[in-house]
Amino acid sequence: MSTAQAPSLKAAPGEALPAGIEARLATLAERVQGLETRVRALESQAPAAAGPGQLRPATSPFGEEGPLLDPALPGPVRILGLAGRLCLILGGGYLIRALVDAGTLPRGGGVAVGLAYAAAWAILADRAKRPLDASCHALASVLIAYPLIVESSTRFGILAPERAAAALLAMAVLHAAVAWRRNLQATLWIATLAALGSGFAVMAARQAVAPFVAAFLALGAGTLWLTYGRRWHGLRWPTALAADAGVLVLTTLAAWPGGPPGAYQGLSLAWAQFLALALAGIYIGSFAARMLQRRRVMNAFEVIQTALVLLAGFGGALRVSLASGSGTVLLGAGVSLAGVGCYAAALPFAADQEETRANFNFFTFLALTFLLLGGPIVLPLPLFSTLSGILGLAAMLAALHLRRTVLVLQSGLYLAVSALVSGWAPWAFRVFTDPAGPAAPMPPAGLASLAALSATLLLFLLRRPPEPVTIRMRPAILVMGALAAAGLGALAIRACCGGGAPDPARLALARTGVLSALAIALAWLGRKIPVLELRWMVYPLLALTALKFLLEDLAGGRPLTLFLAFMAFGTTLIAAPRLLKRRAAQDGPETDEEAP
Repeated sequence: MSTAQAPSLKAAPGEALPAGIEARLATLAERVQGLETRVRALESQAPAAAGPGQLRPATSPFGEEGPLLDPALPGPVRILGLAGRLCLILGGGYLIRALVDAGTLPRGGGVAVGLAYAAAWAILADRAKRPLDASCHALASVLIAYPLIVESSTRFGILAPERAAAALLAMAVLHAAVAWRRNLQATLWIATLAALGSGFAVMAARQAVAPFVAAFLALGAGTLWLTYGRRWHGLRWPTALAADAGVLVLTTLAAWPGGPPGAYQGLSLAWAQFLALALAGIYIGSFAARMLQRRRVMNAFEVIQTALVLLAGFGGALRVSLASGSGTVLLGAGVSLAGVGCYAAALPFAADQEETRANFNFFTFLALTFLLLGGPIVLPLPLFSTLSGILGLAAMLAALHLRRTVLVLQSGLYLAVSALVSGWAPWAFRVFTDPAGPAAPMPPAGLASLAALSATLLLFLLRRPPEPVTIRMRPAILVMGALAAAGLGALAIRACCGGGAPDPARLALARTGVLSALAIALAWLGRKIPVLELRWMVYPLLALTALKFLLEDLAGGRPLTLFLAFMAFGTTLIAAPRLLKRRAAQDGPETDEEAP
């Protein structure tokens, strides 16, 4: 209707309004007032919700306000709109590629413009108002950046491996920052996997390992601490495994027999060793700092990654050091210092509490591993075996003071390593089994190691904790006792046989006598220290002595040696069961008294 056709609501001067107009105006005023009342009621109930007829402003791809992707639109319309926006953004990337192909932009400038274009969309993702819009922009940035880096480095050779790794790391950091700020976990997963896959692709194509291993280490460290804040714990696995695999490949090539193969001839051994140690330092240091800071229990990722780091990191660094022939002592000293530091880190968790027990075990076993790895590199083996025996004795002292079963186990490990490295354990085995007998005396380092083992057991027997704690320590103590018995028995056999090659009959008699004495000693100790359950070892030892008596003594003994062997073994068969029977008789009344 035109203005000329609309009836005028204003009366001329001196004239009255047409009939019925006043009533219509009053009705209209009432309706407007009712609408205002309804709008006020709706706004008071849901001020943030939009009504069915309202439109919210939305950000267009160019930053303008408009209803392009209004939430009121149906779901398919919104999704198709996002897909269309993604196509427009990718089309811009192909426009840059077309300008490079046409010669309008140089290739180096085209790469720079393309990366800047991808970075711009990552920044726009950070500034987007809606999470879905932010995800769309970030996804477009990922789809432009990483294929551009791979193609420009592998196909055209524009980016050197070092620059490609730097660009890869920069884009990954940018995408991680956007995902962190906007809480876009799925976007961070996509960007992280794209960065790792692109890194391995360029590393394999350009045969340049070190720059990308450095990038993987940086990504691993950043992702580890990033996921601590957001609790996106699954993201730690791919970056950690990529760093482990990269270091493993790098150290394998660096320690290749005869030098790095083929195209890897320029690989720096010092740089490879540094990156391998950096892997261990980054992850183990982060785990230690986090546990000490938060006083929390370690998890499965930390346990598994620590084991992988020790194999790939420290193991790889050691292989590179041995291959290069330099830096071995310095590496061993650093690893040993790390072991001392791990023992210091375990001190805050020394109290035997359920929630911190795993942390104490973690740090102490890590310290033991570092000391056993670094010690043989720094010290001569005889000196290292003696030091290992002393550490076993010190671990037992700490175990008795703190009443921690794990320290008893570590004491046994230290002493077992000492027995093997010093050579007395193989020597004792030959004394008991070699038909020729002990040709040489026990080495001095073996004597020191055996003395440390004997002192450790004596200390435990004198200061053992209450029975419930001792029961948990029983398996480790029994193993250490068996080692000590074997060592002391071997010394007794050699003392009976004298120096040089002994007579076979005399050697057989000495072995029978020592085994018989050990059986009686076990039966007697089983009475004195029932908590160790030594009586269960008596009958297996008697069976072993009987088998040895039949196969060795009767086969090669003389009348005199057989007489003495029969006397010794017969006395054992009588005395040992009687000692065990007395213990059973002593236990019987107590059981009867306790019975209802």
